[in-house]
Amino acid sequence: MLIQTTQERDRILCPEGGRTGLFMYRKIKSGKPKITYLFQMKRERPMYYQITEHLRHIDTVPSEDSGFMTAVTLTSREWEDKKDSLGFPDCAGSGNNQIRSCRTEAHAKYLSGSLCIPDRNQLLHPPLKFTFYMNKRFLVFVDDTCTTEQIIGRLLSRYDDREMGPEFFLSVFLQEFLRNDIELLEKYESRLFLMEERALRGNIKDLLPNILKSRRELTRLRNYYEQMKDLARELAGNSKNYFDPEKLQMLERLSDQADQLQGIAQQAIEYCQTLRDFEQAQSDHKQNKTIQFLTILTSIFFPLTVITGWYGMNFTYMPEINTKYGYFIVIAVSAAVIAIELIILKLRKML
Repeated sequence: MLIQTTQERDRILCPEGGRTGLFMYRKIKSGKPKITYLFQMKRERPMYYQITEHLRHIDTVPSEDSGFMTAVTLTSREWEDKKDSLGFPDCAGSGNNQIRSCRTEAHAKYLSGSLCIPDRNQLLHPPLKFTFYMNKRFLVFVDDTCTTEQIIGRLLSRYDDREMGPEFFLSVFLQEFLRNDIELLEKYESRLFLMEERALRGNIKDLLPNILKSRRELTRLRNYYEQMKDLARELAGNSKNYFDPEKLQMLERLSDQADQLQGIAQQAIEYCQTLRDFEQAQSDHKQNKTIQFLTILTSIFFPLTVITGWYGMNFTYMPEINTKYGYFIVIAVSAAVIAIELIILKLRKML
């Protein structure tokens, strides 16, 4: 056994194949500091966890008359093999082949749901997806990625000394997928502030692609928060009476948290639109200045073009052609015309 001191390890290693892993529990001993036990064990799926009274890992399923609810983690193949023994009908899960959102649905004998969690490091990449099913005795997570074991492992360490129930367990489990999202949205706001400062300094190079990328990522987050809010509200509705009506505050609080995050994400999206409008205005202003410059340049040299065309006709009897100082007179007239034009443009504040 490998003993680590008070620093809590949030990771649980789950190798490919899901047969062996490192599991962590933190225990509190009377009068002694917290110690984390990190040990390697044979990981035989399915994994069972008691979520009534206290959260703990168990080796066998409690009897039906114990009154305990059990959380179970399965792969999709194990779910097909064991759902009948866990009290779910054969049709359970038939509609969850394509997971596109976070949602929950009440059926006659059970509750089903799906989670579609965006990767916070790569929001535009495919999200993490898994499903869950609940009846009076079991809360089953069907996940081929070991994510549920990682989350439950953190909860085992964090809430090992706290009274547990299915309402509280499901709330803190789902809250793990919203943890640190306030800091994430604050980073987006800081990034948008920097974009705005660059734009105010006239540096709009690559500004539009960055704005569009940020807006797409924030839109995905906003939709995710909205789905989590609706999912938590549906669970708090307790349509199947699987939860204690007096202990639904955690699920309601989860819904409020998701609603708050959705509002912040929406504000950031609107800020992206403001920055895009500002970038468009800057681009239009830059284009207008270029057109204005070309217009002024054309206006200045238009009289010279007239003079050039006039004296380029080469008629035989043009008196200025044979004049001794005709060349210098034309130069002087052209210079005077340019000077007068510049003075007029300056007075009109066009230069």
